Amino acid sequence: MSSLTWGPCPAYNDTLPSTIPFPVVCTNLSVPVDWRNPNGQKLTLKVGKIAATTSTSFGTLYTNPGGPGNSGIDFLQSQEILAVHNSTGGAFDLVSWDPRGVGFSSSPIDCFDDRGASPGPFTFDSWVANLTVLGGLQAPSSGPSAKDVKTFNTNVKPWSSVVETLTSECNQKNAAYLTQVGTVAVVHDLVAIADAIGGSQTPINYYGFSYGTILGAYFINLLPHRVGRVVLDGVANATQSSSASGYEFFASSITDGDATLQQFLAQCAESGPLGCALASSNSTQSSLNAWINQLIDDAYNFAPLGSGMTSFDIRVLLESTARAPSQWQTMATNILVARQAISALMPGSNTTTTSGGNSTSIRIKRAHGFSTALPTVPRSANLAKRSQTAAQSMDNNWSLATAVLCGDSSAPPYTAVDTFNSIVNTSQTVSSIFAPFLVVQPEVTCSNWPYRAVQRYSSPWDAKTIANPIVIIGNTFDPVTPLHMAKELVRILNSNGKRSAALIQHDGSGHTTWEEPSLCTQTLLRAYFTNGSLPADTLCGINFLPFPNGTATVPTQIISSPLTWT
Repeated sequence: MSSLTWGPCPAYNDTLPSTIPFPVVCTNLSVPVDWRNPNGQKLTLKVGKIAATTSTSFGTLYTNPGGPGNSGIDFLQSQEILAVHNSTGGAFDLVSWDPRGVGFSSSPIDCFDDRGASPGPFTFDSWVANLTVLGGLQAPSSGPSAKDVKTFNTNVKPWSSVVETLTSECNQKNAAYLTQVGTVAVVHDLVAIADAIGGSQTPINYYGFSYGTILGAYFINLLPHRVGRVVLDGVANATQSSSASGYEFFASSITDGDATLQQFLAQCAESGPLGCALASSNSTQSSLNAWINQLIDDAYNFAPLGSGMTSFDIRVLLESTARAPSQWQTMATNILVARQAISALMPGSNTTTTSGGNSTSIRIKRAHGFSTALPTVPRSANLAKRSQTAAQSMDNNWSLATAVLCGDSSAPPYTAVDTFNSIVNTSQTVSSIFAPFLVVQPEVTCSNWPYRAVQRYSSPWDAKTIANPIVIIGNTFDPVTPLHMAKELVRILNSNGKRSAALIQHDGSGHTTWEEPSLCTQTLLRAYFTNGSLPADTLCGINFLPFPNGTATVPTQIISSPLTWT
């Protein structure tokens, strides 16, 4: 039996109050700062729990919402936790925690000065703004020209100096912990929490999203004998995260970005003007795609650096859109507002601001180069969703994510020049829309990051002696963790001649399954969690409309079919 004492949790830290119908309780757990020295200095983890809602509990399900750097305490109080609850039928206690260095756990990694009533000079917004002014690749919709690349490359040295400022500030504020927040240490923390709640050597049930799937991959390989019922949803490539450069890891993660954006445009056109602000009565996917390309081109030609409406800023907006079908109606309106703002920057322009007409613009010579003006960077472009305040959330999340992603990697040293070259190459070969977004990802700073986790893991990844088979889920269209990553993990786990993993292809868009619910996915997971039924590889349809228009209806039946894949 657990000896932990549970009580009230810290207040929910989103911009809106929590509306979930379940009480959440919290406790503290002391763990070693350095797991190589279990009797040494300690830190405190904040752990939260939602009790099972059925008369009989099947045990505890531990869950991580990703990041790295997202708060598990906030996750338990967010709408997203309903996806986990519904997948278990309420039959499990749900437990999450603020990982070491995050939020309400002790010693949060925070390299910026935004905390407190009087922020200091090194603020997250000003730093990221400088990072994007210097590192934001400006290019037309067709991709960067030779001139664009030349201009971009002139910023390598000043951009590198901005990145080095982060390293210096992190060292001053967090030197004692920067090597102690790697994923191996977080696995040990997960096991310590499970031991404290359920007892030593009991099976650990786990549901991980996004970076939480990397944590899950580490767990099932480091401690395969403790694996209970495990689901990994929105699979990131743990092999690459532990061995590849930050830019290589990112480039492989956006391969389905363009296809996801096309889903947004196709469903917008299908919904029409009653459902989607970008659509007219005769819009098609093709016409909306041309409209988006014109938007990028006009931003490239007319929006000055520092306006917040450059071609790079529009790409950030489109990336944020592709992630979240649950927000597609709102994002369509935001894109239309951006169109209107860019049109206002076009003196004498007759450019149509809606997508129904044929938009034209006069091409003018654009002055590229560094500007001291700081653009407004949408917070949605960054990793965090929640935290003590909106500003502090970004600071802690970026700082922690940098320490984890860079600290886990055993990639050989590389330079800022390598990173810039990768952004250009990925723009030309993978996606001209999504590749520039690398500059607002924490892993971009790994080229200048000198700290490595004291405990790291690099291979193997086949969990050869895994105690129980697991379930892997990938969306058909995911701009962050593409389906091929889920398939590759299933191949690796099943490479030993036994079926150690099942694949559910969730036939929707966005990042992870909580964006577009599916009765099929939910039903398969509930059977897996409650009675251990490993599903056949299955294609699951969704039960969701991202652009409700008053006429289309959400499917209410389970939509599924056998999945054959290679």
